[in-house]
Amino acid sequence: MIRNRLLLGGALLVLVAMACSLPGLRTPPPIGGSEEGAKLLFQDDFSNPQSGWEVGDYDAGEVGYGDGYYYVISYGSAGTMWGVANRSFTDVVIEVDATQVSGPANNNTDYGVICRTADPESGMGYYLLISGDGYYAVVKGTDEGYEWLVDFTESNAIRQGSASNHIRAVCNGSKLSLTVNGVLLAEVEDSEFTSGDIALTATSYEDTPTEVRFDNLVVTAP
Repeated sequence: MIRNRLLLGGALLVLVAMACSLPGLRTPPPIGGSEEGAKLLFQDDFSNPQSGWEVGDYDAGEVGYGDGYYYVISYGSAGTMWGVANRSFTDVVIEVDATQVSGPANNNTDYGVICRTADPESGMGYYLLISGDGYYAVVKGTDEGYEWLVDFTESNAIRQGSASNHIRAVCNGSKLSLTVNGVLLAEVEDSEFTSGDIALTATSYEDTPTEVRFDNLVVTAP
């Protein structure tokens, strides 16, 4: 099966180059998965390669199970790759450890989670992203293109290069938020998508591929 997943990457490339502002950093209050007793919807340590995540090799990259992790590889040239969980959710808090294990020398990449993707082939849904060179963004993918809810913005809360980051993405009603390594980086509201699958994603904007490995995924109700 061949699938071309180049839709998002080209737009991201331009805005990575344009991003320059530094946000104020805030410590978020506990929401959803950080609260004791939060309702568990799904969790995966990727030790079982039959747990249902997408596996495949496509035009823009590949996705699959490694030895206790899930990997997403973008072959480069602004090709965005993602793999879906093959499940359906409404309001969620998604927490996952993400490690960029390889990429271009300038770390011109991005990676993160997608929530409420109703059409995995086209990449519709909400993208909550960080980059290998220390930026974050929130993007909405639709059948008409991509809308920037939060443009790429630099943050020193993000560990750069071949490092691990803990990502916490909240999709609760119309409210979306992105927390990285315990620091709340972005909050925005949008009501177009109300339910759908979750996915893990990565992009390399250079000719050099990037691989991001995900582990310890926990999905709870807000």
